[in-house]
Amino acid sequence: MKNWLLLLVALVTFGLTAGAAPPKKKAVPAKRPAASSSKQTAKQTAKQRYSAANSRYKRKYATSRARGRGRSPQPVAVQRRTYGQPRPTDDRYMEIERALATRGYLQREPSSDWTPDCAEALKRFQKDQNLPPNGKITSLSLIALGLGPKRDTNSVASAVPNP
Repeated sequence: MKNWLLLLVALVTFGLTAGAAPPKKKAVPAKRPAASSSKQTAKQTAKQRYSAANSRYKRKYATSRARGRGRSPQPVAVQRRTYGQPRPTDDRYMEIERALATRGYLQREPSSDWTPDCAEALKRFQKDQNLPPNGKITSLSLIALGLGPKRDTNSVASAVPNP
């Protein structure tokens, strides 16, 4: 019994155990081709390395891309955002032309069509009011014509506290 105990202690001390697997050998890296002065060989090896790395990446992430996030891609209808002021309605054009005609800038009967002679009348009005004479319907032009925002004077007066 003492012999077996001594043998076991000796095996443990030297790192040998009964039934242990032999140590694994390290993988030997693949030999690279001999370096040559040709640029073609360097390009080919770079392509091979890139394609190998790319295929490893694709294998690694192929399952997650196939599953997605629970939804299949659907075309999304994107509504275009409009910038600037919308086009005035025909009734608003009629109001502007009527205001220009009462002030003597428009010589024809008001209609709902905005024509070049309406733009010329507006330019003359803007020039007389010291506004930029561009013939475009601007907020300052509408205010000068008396067509600006309608304000309720009663609500403005009630908002100001009496001293």
